[in-house]
Amino acid sequence: MLEPMTLVLVCLAAFAGAIVGGIGGFGTGIVLTAVLAPLIGFKALVPVLSVAGVVINAGRFWMYRDNFDRYAARRVLLAGLPFLILGTWAYSRMDGRALGLWLGSFVILSIPLRRWLAARGTLLGPIALTTGGGVFGFLSGAASGTGVILVSLLLGAGLSGQAVLATDAMVTIVIDLSKTLLFGELGALNFSALSLGCLIGLSTLPASRLAAWCVERLGARVHVLAMDALILVGGASMLWQALRTETTF
Repeated sequence: MLEPMTLVLVCLAAFAGAIVGGIGGFGTGIVLTAVLAPLIGFKALVPVLSVAGVVINAGRFWMYRDNFDRYAARRVLLAGLPFLILGTWAYSRMDGRALGLWLGSFVILSIPLRRWLAARGTLLGPIALTTGGGVFGFLSGAASGTGVILVSLLLGAGLSGQAVLATDAMVTIVIDLSKTLLFGELGALNFSALSLGCLIGLSTLPASRLAAWCVERLGARVHVLAMDALILVGGASMLWQALRTETTF
């Protein structure tokens, strides 16, 4: 278990990350990855953040629940859940460096791709949304900070503003809860990791309300631009982390 002062710093980082995530739909995992990785190691990171994610996104969903898009959520989860099982299984066998490079590149390129499709009046259809959900599910089982992919998918499907935030939150709750159960079955989640994840999640609940207050005062166009900026930062962060990671199997 972490020292008391270290726990306080982790909770403060989680609070700040939750404000970013509450505005853009993601970012909390990226902030927490940077803070927690040196403290608990990469192996314990994904299980801890899976537990925290359930609590974090429950608070976020409650703030935006009236804008939840059930159809988009069902489409993403249709392939997301089966591929999540595969990704969780592959978690200990994957080359983290190659995965990070591919993922960071995909995230950054998703912005011009989405804008190119939007300029032609093209939105992601049901098949594309389900296929993207499968990619998101697989990578969610093997890495943290993949919420940027889900946000990109929902934006590409035509959702915006609070509809993106509500739908992203509910899909992430289902994914993180499933991951928690899977990691428990695989013996990768002990009581210490479970407690730390719950503590991190609870420390972010006030931040969800503050983030909702900010979103309510942003126009739809400004909000999309803000999320694009966060996507760029998230993708660049993934590439940087991958370049600093040694190739492991």
